Amino acid sequence: MSLPEGLIKIGKGGVYLSVHAQPGAKSASLRGLHGGAVKIAVKEVAQDGKANKAIEAFIAKVLGIAKSMVSVTSGHTSRSKRLFIEGDVEQFPKKLHAWLAPY
Repeated sequence: MSLPEGLIKIGKGGVYLSVHAQPGAKSASLRGLHGGAVKIAVKEVAQDGKANKAIEAFIAKVLGIAKSMVSVTSGHTSRSKRLFIEGDVEQFPKKLHAWLAPY
């Protein structure tokens, strides 16, 4: 499986990840790909940054990294978001491939 163009972008000290948010879901989960982004559902509502924090925490948990290493950099009030994930730029694409393998 190849990743969609623009899904990840290598940055200084980490990678940028395109995310399509689905707040207010029954549970937090990966829902596959949506228009060149990873679709992530979270229980929290899109109010006062609650859904953004939940998405950051979900990605950190799945990747096995600290929550402080994941941050929303754009799209704070939109379903289309860009997150920055600090860390090894060589390992992250491999982890993302494994995470998305069922999709």
